[in-house]
Amino acid sequence: MTNNQLWPFIPADAKLLVELGDSSTKEHYQRINPQGKYISINAEDPNPDISPSSVDCLLCNDALSHLPQPGVFLEQAATWLQPEGQVLARVANPQHWHRIVHLLRGNWENNPIHQFTRNSIKDLFAAAGLRVYEIQTIDSKGEEFPEFLRLMAPTIQALGIDSATFATQTGATEYLIRATKSPTPPRRLFIQTILMAPTGCDRVRVIEPDTFSATIPGVRTFSEVKSADLKAGLPNEEKVFIWQRTILSYPDSIPQLKQLLQRDYLIVAEIDDDPLRRREYEENNFLSYRGCHCVQTSTAPLAAYLRQHNPNVAVFPNQLAYLPRFVVGVIRESPLQPQKNDGVITIFFGALNRENDWQPIMASLNKILSQHQGRVRCQVIHDRRFFDALAIPAKEFTPFCPYERYLEILASCDIALLPLAETRINSMKSDLKFLECAGHGAAVLASPTVYEQSVITGETGLIYHNTTEFESMLNQLITDGEMRQRLATNAYHWVAQNRLLCQHYRQRRDWYLQMRDQLPRLNQELRSRVPELFDN
Repeated sequence: MTNNQLWPFIPADAKLLVELGDSSTKEHYQRINPQGKYISINAEDPNPDISPSSVDCLLCNDALSHLPQPGVFLEQAATWLQPEGQVLARVANPQHWHRIVHLLRGNWENNPIHQFTRNSIKDLFAAAGLRVYEIQTIDSKGEEFPEFLRLMAPTIQALGIDSATFATQTGATEYLIRATKSPTPPRRLFIQTILMAPTGCDRVRVIEPDTFSATIPGVRTFSEVKSADLKAGLPNEEKVFIWQRTILSYPDSIPQLKQLLQRDYLIVAEIDDDPLRRREYEENNFLSYRGCHCVQTSTAPLAAYLRQHNPNVAVFPNQLAYLPRFVVGVIRESPLQPQKNDGVITIFFGALNRENDWQPIMASLNKILSQHQGRVRCQVIHDRRFFDALAIPAKEFTPFCPYERYLEILASCDIALLPLAETRINSMKSDLKFLECAGHGAAVLASPTVYEQSVITGETGLIYHNTTEFESMLNQLITDGEMRQRLATNAYHWVAQNRLLCQHYRQRRDWYLQMRDQLPRLNQELRSRVPELFDN
């Protein structure tokens, strides 16, 4: 069993992460939180150099069962934790059905020093002053497990053991333990999302924020594509339902919204694009926003527009969830990626529906490219017309591709072009393209629309205001390698310090709880906007 079983539960904003008995987590964690400090400790060291109340998360992996005195270690570890600090651990389950069968056949497995059942795990942590707030199972049942349960049924019935509990406990090979030093039980929040536009925007708007939110004690997340199981919530959870880029039909969607209200959901609309691009929103009386308690979006201009339909709007800007390593001026994820040192400058363009944005600069782009034939090449993703309009042979086209491939190509490029014409739709877009380029080492040449709010021209990139500036700046980026590297390096560190998801992800959970606390007011406002939702 690998230690990365615990990675999804590590708090992404931990200032100090301590790992017991291993060091495999360091590189993974520093891609999420490069500002965080990581310490690996050895179980044999009686006095590790850790200050009291300094640790945000202690990662024990599967080491507890192998320690001579796990209780003593946890007592010491509790002193290291800050008041809200967490302990994450994996513990082998001695009640797994394979072990029971082997024991009955006289074949005792080679086991760790200590054996802990689900109940004794809680006792162990409680004795150290730690509250276990969640235990998950890692199951390994196999095809023969149902037959094992059938054979054991008379015995467990005779012993008065609950059959469902027995099935859960004997099906688990290991337990994943999440414990905290806080004596207060966490507030339970269930964030459920229906993905109606799962290609492209789901990752940055839902999947990655959900992944990070799930590291917060008490938070559980769940998303499905174009369907939703309204029975997925647990009795003790406060529930949030998010419609991602959903066009609700009036009046056909009223029963769905009523059902959510009856099940005590906070109803949230998630939108990261100008709603006026799709006439269906207006044709349905903007029910997608008016019919929800509140709305979350990606930019301030979008929020300003949306507030005319619903006053309860929160802005959660797009962020990078992971940052590649920065190695001697070369940003790379793996040794397989092309290195930026072959003397040829690679220019990147990758976008959809941008023809009206790039047409004004195409003649200037071809002019500069022709002046540097043999020194430059172009990488184009998605946009075939842009690719065909390039007047140099040194170019490569990649159609719509997985996001991982998109980032791999971007990381092989030196310069990225980010043109956006000054239009209403473009003004509401986010600066995500700049973040991706900055995070993967491409110096940007961008339009002022959107990017002027993020790019510090001359420091983290270049902003052009006309074709003359575009030509001059592109020529400079091609010929001045020192400036190009300086811009890319500055942008990389700016993103690391300001625009990583680990620095912002808790805002969503805090806002959802705030909105849950204001449900009486939100329901009154919802009734005034869409009274049909409250008809019997």
